Amino acid sequence: MHTCRHATLVLIALLPVCLAAQAVSQQIVEPPVPSDPLELVTGDAQPVTDTAQRAEIVNLLLNAHKNSNVRAQPYDLKTSFTVEGSLSAGQWLMEDMSPSAGLYRWTVQGPNYSAVNMNVNRVFYSTQPATGLPLRLIQVREAIFKTQPMVGPYATLRTANGSLNGVDVVCALITHNAGGPAGTGGRQWREEEYCVDPKAGTLVTYSEAPGEYVHYDYSSAIQFHGKLIPNGFTITQAGQTIVEAQTQSVTDPANNPAAFQTTGLNQLGVGAIMSSAWHSWMRRPLPASSQSATAQVVELHAMQSPTGEVSDVELLASTDSSLNESATAFASQWHGGMMGQDSQAGATPQSHEIVLTIDYAPSEASSAPPQ
Repeated sequence: MHTCRHATLVLIALLPVCLAAQAVSQQIVEPPVPSDPLELVTGDAQPVTDTAQRAEIVNLLLNAHKNSNVRAQPYDLKTSFTVEGSLSAGQWLMEDMSPSAGLYRWTVQGPNYSAVNMNVNRVFYSTQPATGLPLRLIQVREAIFKTQPMVGPYATLRTANGSLNGVDVVCALITHNAGGPAGTGGRQWREEEYCVDPKAGTLVTYSEAPGEYVHYDYSSAIQFHGKLIPNGFTITQAGQTIVEAQTQSVTDPANNPAAFQTTGLNQLGVGAIMSSAWHSWMRRPLPASSQSATAQVVELHAMQSPTGEVSDVELLASTDSSLNESATAFASQWHGGMMGQDSQAGATPQSHEIVLTIDYAPSEASSAPPQ
């Protein structure tokens, strides 16, 4: 089993492991990513080959984030969202505010969950203990606040033109810590996808993994201090809508020092209570019962608590439905990632959205037994 993270999360000591994982995976010819209405890279994506091309696409991505970054100034953001399906289904309300750098407060109310959270000079406080956040809440907060791409020196970068609802977009495909040349053809399983409207300078879709997509709506966008805040967004998984979110309002924060008093809150530690999604890749042999003679891929999505337990395992994409049940069972018992290593002295125990990509290889291509 091999585990890699986004470039900003990878310790230097783990880099050789990440590069080795990518090299091993490249020995298997993986099947194409399944089609999806929001998978906008439908043809061959072209690798970036020089400094000018890399600068152009990186600037496009960073400017799209900058143009809609509500946190670039003091703000008070109110968001409502509806969750569909079996996890945390129902109506949710969330408010985020920050009068200045180093001072944040966010409250959330949903079915069977509510919390008041504060980050004061990097110390995190909450009415809840640090036992884990609901997965759908993590996904919504990632969609709002964690869409700035990290394109490090070991990241491959490819681009393609696309279209959504008559809007032409430029899509960037990023593989972190690739350890080799960029792939060819359409989107690869390890590539994140950002699609930007170059005329408006806004992020239209974001996909951290095939099968999961965030689609931003600017039809009634809110102008705020020169920023263009989307009036809503949807999150889909495996072709099904799981979240419908609306921006209720975004305004300057009120002058209310009492709102940032920490009396009565639990002091959890230094740092945020959640991170961007973590990605892990692993290889397993095709089971003897499989009818396939070629490699197959199952991509799963789950929640990992601060103590490492995995829950809420869901299917994102699969090239062989007969493998889905065994892949889900395997992921439910997975003990990878940084299990048991998050809570250093004084640090806030973090919850993580995780994406598990399982390469099922024919027995002759499998260099190691399942782990």
